[in-house]
Amino acid sequence: MLVSGAFGAALAASVAGGSPAHSSPCHSQHTCPSDHHTYVWTDTSTGLLWDCAEPGAPEYDPSRDTTTIVYQGLTYYCRTGPAIVTTATESTSTSATTTTNPATPGPGEPSVILPDPAITPGALNPAVRQGTISRTICVKGWTKTIRPPVTYTNALKIQQMVLYEETSPPSAYEEDHFIPLELGGAPKNPKNLWPEPHSQSTLSDPLETQLKRKVCSGLLTLKKARAAIRSFKNSQG
Repeated sequence: MLVSGAFGAALAASVAGGSPAHSSPCHSQHTCPSDHHTYVWTDTSTGLLWDCAEPGAPEYDPSRDTTTIVYQGLTYYCRTGPAIVTTATESTSTSATTTTNPATPGPGEPSVILPDPAITPGALNPAVRQGTISRTICVKGWTKTIRPPVTYTNALKIQQMVLYEETSPPSAYEEDHFIPLELGGAPKNPKNLWPEPHSQSTLSDPLETQLKRKVCSGLLTLKKARAAIRSFKNSQG
């Protein structure tokens, strides 16, 4: 999956130029994105699940279908799919280009903040490895046992807001983990935390959960899941 940062221009060109008619046997086989939210498609290059609609479809909901996927030259507007797919999908080597529209901050809210690699390069929890997921991240409630206290993250948030030159009220931000705890991110290492606007966390949180579920079901390796969330947050925040 390729995550692009050229959101506005790419999306405008896609809408203005339209897209070819979506007519292919891949729809009946569920090996490409759906036209009308009728099934969940698995992007086999990343293992991520997507519930999609074509441009102009009556089922399209701009408030939820915030990810634009271009697959085999066709454009789809998608939302993340559920954790489990009940319809078998056929493997394909065709790659998809995925663009997630950044959240639009409300009045007075901070703009999108990308993690600065000099401040927040990410850090891992050494206890979480591919061979230990069955007794760590895949155990229900495990992340609660390692999550740092709010007193710690609130104090760190104030410090890092200065480093990121953020001036909005602290309540507008969540001190978020770059590599999430549910994918084995370091709980208290400042290199794995940064002040993320709440408008951004509404996009990243569902993806983090989906990736963890794919890892725990054996459909995605921990290494690939971490690479996917790194790519997403470096582009989308």
